[in-house]
Amino acid sequence: MEICQTLNQAQDEHYPHTDDVRRYVADGHPLRCLRIRLEPGQGYIAPTEFLPHDGSTSYAEERSLAAFWLG
Repeated sequence: MEICQTLNQAQDEHYPHTDDVRRYVADGHPLRCLRIRLEPGQGYIAPTEFLPHDGSTSYAEERSLAAFWLG
């Protein structure tokens, strides 16, 4: 929600979106990155609506599968 506050967006009317994160960074604001390595077969549960994230599969030797449950 800090990103929305910084971009002067009403919190009760707007949830952060990828474009908001890009604009936030392009405007020169800092963004922390936490990298967690998951082995094949592992997964995670996170409130991705409020957590900028990147599901990178860089250097992966196996195919990647993603599933999302929203709501």
